[in-house]
Amino acid sequence: MDKIDNILWQVKYEMKHNWLQARNILRTEIEANPGNAKLLTTLADLYQSKRLFRKAIAEYQKALPISPHRNAILYRIGNCFLALNEYKLAFSYYDQLQDDFPELFYNKAFALSKLNQPDEAIETLETMFSLNYSISSEMPYIFLAELHYTRLEFDKTIHYLDIAENNFGKKGSIFYLRGLTYFNLKNWLKAYIEFQNADKLKVNTAHFYKNFGLACEKIGKTNQAIDLLLKSIKMAPLDSGSYIELIKIYLGHERVIEAYTIAQHAKRNIPYSITISMLYDQILQRMNRNPEA
Repeated sequence: MDKIDNILWQVKYEMKHNWLQARNILRTEIEANPGNAKLLTTLADLYQSKRLFRKAIAEYQKALPISPHRNAILYRIGNCFLALNEYKLAFSYYDQLQDDFPELFYNKAFALSKLNQPDEAIETLETMFSLNYSISSEMPYIFLAELHYTRLEFDKTIHYLDIAENNFGKKGSIFYLRGLTYFNLKNWLKAYIEFQNADKLKVNTAHFYKNFGLACEKIGKTNQAIDLLLKSIKMAPLDSGSYIELIKIYLGHERVIEAYTIAQHAKRNIPYSITISMLYDQILQRMNRNPEA
């Protein structure tokens, strides 16, 4: 084992206990061996593991011209730019790779989607699937389903979600997106069932509770709808959407006082929402017409 390998073993040990000490060792050795790609790459990997992505990129760039592992370094630079939300740069590095593998296809598709190129993102993922790679996660299928969902291609959305479930089992994210798809298709009962399954698998975002609540109202489960919308409001008190939907439900069932209470709460939290102000005025008009409501 040569001196550089001994240093790397020491760095590997220090990384588990004191990453700054590991960094200092690497810096010292790089000063003594400025053309050593192993040292530069290890320092870059260390920075990347600590989410110091710009520092990582700088070290990877130094290693790139001298490393025999050019593709690996290009991929890691791309990943750093992806983590920094610099999608154009991320894609430009991914596109230089000469090897293909599932993670590269996925990351390229993700960058393309963020660059508002959904057609290219879909094509990238479908190419990956056509090459019969062994896919170890449901995420590429769900991502492709999401892309089709944004294009209102609901049959394809359900198709890829079904594949994800068949290959990887029941997942909350699969049920949730399938529920949204059925909701858009106005198949309220199927949407309700999918949301119910997502709920059992602990999907618990404000957005989820809002949509689950709307599905409940569509099939006549008003009390459950109200409970879910109140959960959504509690989780995201500055999001106007759930207030608006809950007020509409109350008004639709002539529960004017409850609508008034929620509208007051909404106006305190979101004072500049035009929609909430308009609903509030409607409530006041109803109350003035029928003071005993």
